[in-house]
Parts: sequence; C-alpha cells; structure tokens
Amino acid sequence: MNQPNVRDRTEGWDIDTIGDQWRGSVLGTEYSLHQLSPYIGKMKSAMAGSLISSFTSRGNTLYDPFSGSGTIALEAWAANRNIIANDLSPYAHLLTQAKLSPTISVKEALIKIELTAADVKDIIPDVDLSSVPLWVQSFFQPDTLREVISWVQVLSAQKSYFLLACLLGILHHQRPGFLSYPSSHTVPYLRIKKFPKDIYPELYEYRPVQERLEKKVIRALRRVPILNQDIIRESHMCDASTFAPQQKIDCIITSPAYMRRLDYARDNRLRLWFMGVSDWKALDHTISSSEDDFLKLMKCCLNIWRTVLVPDGLCVLVLGDSYSRSHKLALPDLVANMATKEIGGYSIQWKYSEVIPDDRRVRRDCSGNIKETILVLSNDKGK
Repeated sequence: MNQPNVRDRTEGWDIDTIGDQWRGSVLGTEYSLHQLSPYIGKMKSAMAGSLISSFTSRGNTLYDPFSGSGTIALEAWAANRNIIANDLSPYAHLLTQAKLSPTISVKEALIKIELTAADVKDIIPDVDLSSVPLWVQSFFQPDTLREVISWVQVLSAQKSYFLLACLLGILHHQRPGFLSYPSSHTVPYLRIKKFPKDIYPELYEYRPVQERLEKKVIRALRRVPILNQDIIRESHMCDASTFAPQQKIDCIITSPAYMRRLDYARDNRLRLWFMGVSDWKALDHTISSSEDDFLKLMKCCLNIWRTVLVPDGLCVLVLGDSYSRSHKLALPDLVANMATKEIGGYSIQWKYSEVIPDDRRVRRDCSGNIKETILVLSNDKGK
C-alpha cells in the first residue's frame, strides 16, 4: 500500500485496514446517530473510524475543517479523541452539533418532544403559508407544513439540535414515516408521476409531526456508543480559510468539497430553507467552489493549518481524482505540490488511492470521481 518516493513513517499506523473500509455497507452496523439525516457525499463511517485509529491516539485533539454531516466528529468522540469541527453550511453545522450533543436517553428525548409539542400547538394557528415559496409548499399537505414550520421554529429557539436534526431527517420521502408528498430522500425531488394522487391518495394526506418524530428518535438511538462527556467537543460554522482553532491540533482529518463535484446547497435546499437559507444558489457558490476558488481555499487552509498543527502533526486529506486541465495534474498531486513546494513546511508521509465502490454513490453509475485518495502530510515545523 505504501507509494514510492514517500517518506516512510508508517510504523505503528494501522493502515492495512483502511482499504478494506472502502467496500461494503455499514448501514446495519454503524452507530445509528450517523443516520440522523441524509447528506450527499458523506464519508463512510467505517473509513472515518479507520483513519482516526490509524493516525491519532486516545486523548489527541483532532480537527475537521469541512465536517459535513459530522461523521468524523462522532467517530472521534466515540474513540475518545477531542474534536473540533467546522463547516460553513448551516445544515452540515446542525448535523455535526446534533451528533456532538445528542439526547442519549430515549425516555428523555420523548419527554422533550412531549413538552415541545405544547409550545408548538400554540403557534401553529399563526403560521402564514402565503409567505412560503411555492416550491416549498409543493412538497407538503398544508396542515403538515404549518406543523413542520412550527416545530422548526420552537426547536431552533430551544437550540434542540438533536431533535431538529431528527426532524430534518424525516422531512421528505414517500414512506409513511416521513412528512412530505412522495419524493426522494437524500435530494428533494417530487415523485408525483411515479406515485399519482388518484392511485396513492394516502401519500397526500395530512401527516402529524409528533408521532413521526418520536419514531425517528427511537431509530436514531438504536445503536449509540459509550460516549465520554468530558471529551472536548466543538462545532463551528466559519470560513475554513480564515478560522484557526484556539488550541493546538494533533491531527487534521477531513474531506474538503472539491472542485464542484457535488452541489451541497442545491442537494439540501429544502432542509436549508427550513433553516432560514432562502438563496441556496448563493450558498453553493461558497461551499461548492469552482476549481480556482477551491485551490485558493486550500492554499489559505494549508497556511493556517501549519500554525495550529503541533510539530510533526498530521494532515489527512481524502480527495477525489478530479483533474485540473490548467495545471495538468490530478487533485491529490496538485494539493501535495501546493503543500510541499509552493507553501512548504509539509512532507508527504503516505498516499493511498482506491476506486469508489458503486454502492457508496448516491447517484449510481454516474460520471463523477472514479477514485479517492488519502493524502497524509506532516507538519515539519521546528525541523
């Protein structure tokens, strides 16, 4: 697995298991907190756990600048690593917060829902759907939509991140346990042609929120790890190109949103609307950056990361095989050159590539990245 011309510091690293984690489903075995709500392009939890066990030690402080759905954050906490997470998307930030501050007890969560329901009931009559965009209205039976808006409003005011993430997780699908008219789950597209109203009238009826939210919480808490509440857990919503954690970092593990391969705001636009983001296109311009913007972002990040990483600290990047025509290099090589030559102070410790299995894709058989590469850099500061 080691690549030529890469400095060998792999002794003691559990890297032989990393390739195995690329393949196979973990849906029935991973911590159920990973399944709070869909997130396109998220890292497989087993891969995240393998990277954490390979490149960090118990008690280390780990930083994920592009936390996405919080997969690395939760796996780090479960492995007794201090975790600082960051993401500029409000939806990603919410999921990470939810996974770093869950209500572990089912009984306690259900009591919170019952108490919240009373506050929700008081404000439902005041919800004016005329101010809701028609494209949002098209997903819901009107009374259900009023309830969803009310629940989001109350849970947001309470900063009940876990319950709010669970609610967004049942926002749209065609199954009875969800809240919308027939639609896809990960990305919001109506499936009215596939499920016509005259043939499937039950899919267009009023759907009360509370009972579905209760069942979602029970599912979310099926498999929960033993979690040390004394572990440092931070979740930020900042621009990674300017944000620097206050404490020193032993290891950075992250998968940046590279070269507009996915449109994170577009694909989460319905959930983002309920979080107050009305212009998902503007958000996509920031979080799903073009090639030039992405390379500028990485240059700023690599400069900042050198200042927060301990000497010899590791930077573990999971990157797709996007190819830059202007630089005539694949993305992993481009970032490696940027770190070691243009910026300097980094050395390549390990590099490993593998084909992305089709069962890990949301869009099967699509023309996207064929491979992903793990690029491990070392901060040579002080040498």
